[in-house]
Amino acid sequence: MATAVPFPNPLIIPPLSTTHKQTIILLHGRGSTAQKFGPVILATPLSQHINITPPTSSTTTQTTNQTQTQTLPNHLPNTKFIFPSAPRSRATIYKRSLIPQWFDSWHADGPDPDAHEWMMVDGLQQTVRYIHSLLRDEVSRVGAGNVVLGGISQGCAAGLVALLLWEGERLGAFLGMCGRLPFRKGLDEVVDRWGSERWEDSFDPFEHGDDEVGKGNGRNVRPTDVAAACVQFLREQLELEQEGVSPASRPRAFGTPVFTGHGDEDENVPIHLGAEAAGCLKAMGIDTSWNEYHGLGHWYSGPMLADMVTFLRIHTDWAQDGETNLL
Repeated sequence: MATAVPFPNPLIIPPLSTTHKQTIILLHGRGSTAQKFGPVILATPLSQHINITPPTSSTTTQTTNQTQTQTLPNHLPNTKFIFPSAPRSRATIYKRSLIPQWFDSWHADGPDPDAHEWMMVDGLQQTVRYIHSLLRDEVSRVGAGNVVLGGISQGCAAGLVALLLWEGERLGAFLGMCGRLPFRKGLDEVVDRWGSERWEDSFDPFEHGDDEVGKGNGRNVRPTDVAAACVQFLREQLELEQEGVSPASRPRAFGTPVFTGHGDEDENVPIHLGAEAAGCLKAMGIDTSWNEYHGLGHWYSGPMLADMVTFLRIHTDWAQDGETNLL
């Protein structure tokens, strides 16, 4: 395991109002920082019209130049925004240059983006622990239902893994932008073989000695739900079996509704990777909204941010808490 590196202090933007009732934690992409990502997304105008009907299934949205000055903080005045910063580490695809990244990985835009998955393990271990510490702090302040996690690009990928491994109550929502799901192929395989003879053959309750039972080793806990089986798989991939306890039944975090948005001209993380991630989450039983944006590259847009606000309005009670101009 690589030596743990300290995470820089996050950028914290207090609520526009004098009352803090909700928190949104958003992770930047590889090579960026909280200081580069946070102020820009908070200053981006949302599209003029925000739907009251959530995009609950596959939806295609046309990009538009019709915008107004309303931004995320304007729509969510009681919300504190936290933008964590990734530590600098060696990026293999950039000739081992030191850059901010949540984990090392292979080319997402290459012929086999899932190659060399082992490269992700050390970074994701540390990132998941760090994100969970941020979540615990905010949950203690405003409650799990008032905390939203999300991110863009690699930040979305890291955030999704942190969500799937979250052991607390379900969160308010997850907001993903132009991302993918690490270990997606393996998770798909777990879903496909769940309940079959192949699954029974793959589970060995005697893989470890009796003295390990009850000590948090997830591999000797027989899951009774496909979601729990997926968590067990992820914990094994990230070598986290000795931390916490693998759930035997559906984790509460899997009740968190997930928004995913992706531009159809994304060259960094091709849109099919985002669609496959959303499909995998749905197969695990997670309420997932998949949204495509015509003409958009590897970034977010006013319409995407507007759809995110609509998603929050439908899936949380934040709109009843003093927010204005939601329509």
